[in-house]
Amino acid sequence: MIRNPFQSADGAARYAAGRPYLHPLFMEQLRPLLSGCELGADVACGTGLGSVALAEVVGQVVAFDASAAMLAHAAPHPRVVYALAPAEALPLPDACLDVLSVAQGIHWFDRPRFFAEARRTLKPGGVLFVYDMFFLAHLEGQPAFTDWMHQQYGVRYPPPPRWPYKLDAAQAQAEDFSFVEGQFDHVVPFSRPQVVAYLMTHSNTVAVSDEGRETPQEIATWLGSNIARFLPDGAVGQFMFGGLWRALKRLV
Repeated sequence: MIRNPFQSADGAARYAAGRPYLHPLFMEQLRPLLSGCELGADVACGTGLGSVALAEVVGQVVAFDASAAMLAHAAPHPRVVYALAPAEALPLPDACLDVLSVAQGIHWFDRPRFFAEARRTLKPGGVLFVYDMFFLAHLEGQPAFTDWMHQQYGVRYPPPPRWPYKLDAAQAQAEDFSFVEGQFDHVVPFSRPQVVAYLMTHSNTVAVSDEGRETPQEIATWLGSNIARFLPDGAVGQFMFGGLWRALKRLV
């Protein structure tokens, strides 16, 4: 059973506190792909990081999430309106959007229903922009950190079930979209408290605390004590993130 774990007030607060704001890097890739920039929608918007970034590309943004707890932490912006709605049933008229963006959320969606909703709400030539930021478990100068992430963190906190990340040209064409993709790497500086706060936003750790297997404090304590060997007090490490974006244009 695939269930989006980002529903609780605790998980939403952790997300708001710990996620890095890398979304503008993806907007630089989106901008030249748009044929219109009047209205965009951001679905599975969470705390609004992608919504605010999208507002720098289009004139108005309507942002939706299925979690009221996440929306309670959404970042305010004068050209972003937030509302409670699932990605598969958006309260929007037909053919109204120039762009529909999804940041790190499509693996929680009912894909056939979502693609039908994207076709319905996008204008002909409108862009479905799907992007993901991957923590590559790479800390500069500390190769043992990668081993710890895979052999200890990943074993103690395995990812909950989700739809595959795979989204390729064949799937896009089957859904009546064209397809183009790109990727890049980006370094983020984190202190030990910052990397702990970030890992506390992973679905891996949110699912564990929401299900009562460990408390948030127990998770944070375990993370902090383990990461101390790589980042002593006051140290800042250079962590690698990978960016992957897919742009699907609605065929006329």
